[in-house]
Amino acid sequence: MSFKNILLDREGGISTITLNRPDRMNAISTDTVPELIEALRMVADDAEARVLVITGAGDRAFSAGADVSDMVRRSAPEAAAIVRLYLDYIRAIRELPIPVIAKVNGVAAGGGCCTTLASDVRIASDRARFGFVFVRVGLTGADMGATYFLPRIVGFGRATELLMNGDVIDAQEAYRIGLANRVVPHDELDRTVDEYARRLAAGPPLALKLTKSALNASLDRDMAAEFDYETYAQTLCIISEDHLEGAQAFREKRAPVFAGR
Repeated sequence: MSFKNILLDREGGISTITLNRPDRMNAISTDTVPELIEALRMVADDAEARVLVITGAGDRAFSAGADVSDMVRRSAPEAAAIVRLYLDYIRAIRELPIPVIAKVNGVAAGGGCCTTLASDVRIASDRARFGFVFVRVGLTGADMGATYFLPRIVGFGRATELLMNGDVIDAQEAYRIGLANRVVPHDELDRTVDEYARRLAAGPPLALKLTKSALNASLDRDMAAEFDYETYAQTLCIISEDHLEGAQAFREKRAPVFAGR
């Protein structure tokens, strides 16, 4: 399937969604969101996909956020429907059963920043900048999951400051506060993300899926409920073919070949 505003491709077990509006700094328009949701559904249905990379076209921006051309006066029902559409996109990232890497190649602002939050790992170019700039245009920072994910990633105090001030921070500051997992020289970003994605793609699919599921749910479960889930998840892995292969490979001092069973 071809898209107007994004690209979707897969090489081996690595799928990539590219926000492909470089002339608009890869802004996420209301026309783009349904394409993103459909692309994520296609990745979820692809049995060969082991990891997803999300990035932006060009060198200037990962995504500058919502397209300003969409910022027109709307009725309350219209506005609520648009907010829900963007939240459906964020939910689709979180519910994807495979690891998601945000390859932050430039500016990530507003909805672009929230896209990185919903991803499992954020690897940034040293040219990247991050900003939850909603308040600058009279919008609440409570958008696209920001008030759910950001405090859990950087802490409540820092999240409050970032969302209320709308400041833009550089990649090194994002790394210092835990918003970026890694920061690398811009010219090394492609290689770094490719190596990281290949490592994940070679990992045990069932174990990674259950790890992501457990982490997601742990944000809202108490300790006893989380321990119950860990019992369930680890039992599945212990009796899986992948565990047998991993143990055998360890004994034979070779790389394991996991099948996701």
